[in-house]
Order: sequence, then structure tokens, then C-alpha cells
Amino acid sequence: MDGAKDLAREMLNVINVDDSGFLGAVAKGFISIPVNLVYLGYDFIDTEHRKENLDDKFRIAQLIKNTHLNKKTIEKVLNVFIDDFISKIDLPSLGVKLGGHSIGGMFFSQWTGIKLGYVISERAMTALFAGTVIGSLLTIGAESSRAIYTSRYFCEKNPKAYYKLRGMGDLDLLYFLVEDTVKPFEQACRISEYNKEEFNDICKYFIGGL
Repeated sequence: MDGAKDLAREMLNVINVDDSGFLGAVAKGFISIPVNLVYLGYDFIDTEHRKENLDDKFRIAQLIKNTHLNKKTIEKVLNVFIDDFISKIDLPSLGVKLGGHSIGGMFFSQWTGIKLGYVISERAMTALFAGTVIGSLLTIGAESSRAIYTSRYFCEKNPKAYYKLRGMGDLDLLYFLVEDTVKPFEQACRISEYNKEEFNDICKYFIGGL
């Protein structure tokens, strides 16, 4: 039970919610220079994956060339995870009340799909970047290396979402931008695969905190 509460709290924290409702994201800093330099250094000495890294750098070049790297693009990445989470919620089994009134499936679906998805992506985007700055960032070596290695780790831990994003135009390479935001939602979805009761508890606490 404490684990469900803790994860629900993490989910609420990444969208910056308190008792007054959605407050917007707190900027954490877009890029961590020391972290990126670690990735760049590892890229330099990682001779074992030299060819794969070169192929991924070509993918980054194609991504920058073919995709408008802006807020809407990152919103697409975020929504893959949020939609997956929402699709797993079984409202009748939750018995959730919002604002003192039981909420029906249609209203809840609209509220989560539109309101929750909108808030998470909008607030996260505000905190992460503005305009097309990401396009220039990905051309810098450190950010490219981070994008490549984070995408590779992403493929190992969540292949379904990885291949979905890759099929959307190599958007898996942008996972490093949203990783911290979507991580607790990914964890909740994994829990739903083997412990539906715990997942329901997570959803109760999460929805109850909105």
C-alpha cells in the first residue's frame, strides 16, 4: 500500500500537483551539462558500438531534417506513455470519487485523455524547452550522445513504446527529454501487467490527488 502511495505521489510530483490543483511544472533545467559530457565521453571510448552509434547519428540528422522539433513533437512522445497508462485504468473497479461525486466512464475518459494528457504534456514542455531550441541542441555532440544511449536503454526496458516511437519517425531519440516525466507512469504500467490490485491502488491515489 505504501508503495502504491509513493508511486502515485511521484506521478503527481512530475506534473507538479498540490491540493489546489494543477500548478504548472517547475523548471528543473533543460540539459545537465555534466551528465551530457559523461555521455559524450562514453561515446568517444565506446569502440564496440561505433557503427551503431554512427547509424544513430544519421538517424538524428534525418530526424532534424524531416521533423519539426517543437512542442507538438514532444507532446506526441509524451502522449505515447500517457495514453498507455490511461488505457489500463479500469474505472468500475476503482470506485473513485472526484469532487464528492462518482464519475462515469465517459466523463473520466474525457477528463484523463484531454485534461490529464494536456496538462502533463503542456507543463512538461514548458519546463523542458521553448520553441525550436531542441533542434539546435541535438546537433551538439553531447546531446546527440545522450539521445543515442538513452534511446538504447529505452529499447531494453520498454521495447513496445520504443518501437512505436521509432515508427513515428525516429522519435525514440527524443526519449531523453521526457524520461524523468514519464518514468513513474511507465512503472505503473509495468505493475499493471502482474499486479492489477496494486495498479488500481496507484490509480486511486493518483486520481484522488488531482
